[in-house]
Amino acid sequence: MALEDKNYNHLIELAGSDYEIVDGEPDIRGWKVKNEAGQLIGHVRDLLFDPQSQQVRYLIIDLNDAEFVVEEDKKILVPIGLASLYDGTKIQASNDTAYLTPPVEPINHTVIFTVDEMPTEEPATDYLYNPADDGEVVVLSITEDQVIRLPAYHDHVDPETELSIRHIFEGTGDVGFVVSDNNYDPSTFYTHYHFSEDTFYSEGKQMDTLPSDQAQRTRRVAARYDHGTAHEPGTRSNNER
Repeated sequence: MALEDKNYNHLIELAGSDYEIVDGEPDIRGWKVKNEAGQLIGHVRDLLFDPQSQQVRYLIIDLNDAEFVVEEDKKILVPIGLASLYDGTKIQASNDTAYLTPPVEPINHTVIFTVDEMPTEEPATDYLYNPADDGEVVVLSITEDQVIRLPAYHDHVDPETELSIRHIFEGTGDVGFVVSDNNYDPSTFYTHYHFSEDTFYSEGKQMDTLPSDQAQRTRRVAARYDHGTAHEPGTRSNNER
């Protein structure tokens, strides 16, 4: 059976659902998105999450403001574990070691130069992007080529799309690569480090698999307890697009 023929709607957008970000966690919708070189990729349009596990799986990135040429009105999905958050400092738990100010070298008063003797140095040409100077920003480990090659998101995701995203970020999905549903196992797909919420909300350390106690960790999305408006997990509300 073709992938597109299968019923696959377990991921929904946060906007318009009966769920919200839990207290104490940042709502990053609307934040600008940049890559590690400081190039503007776009803005966070929404979050795609699993209502049963109450875990965010993807950031939905609107590329309208990208600093390079991309398909008009294109949106892409980026796994949550590939992003880092900043709001003037790094939000992850490694704040205390991120971008520390180097110590100032003491002046050596035994060495005195005249103006003519001052050593000349070439002006610095390398620019190192420091997201901590950029206010509220999501930083992605992503290249321009990956942005262009990622499949466009059209308010629905299926196994073929998710597998394509994984292969592109891992560098195993060359142009013309054929995705097979035999490679998709829904019971283990999200144990990949691409979906580690700890990378997004905590230390930012990349792991091959998620910690064994991941299922017990605090969820980043919570359901509103309102019998009048709530809907069953996995279904869409009337005002969802």
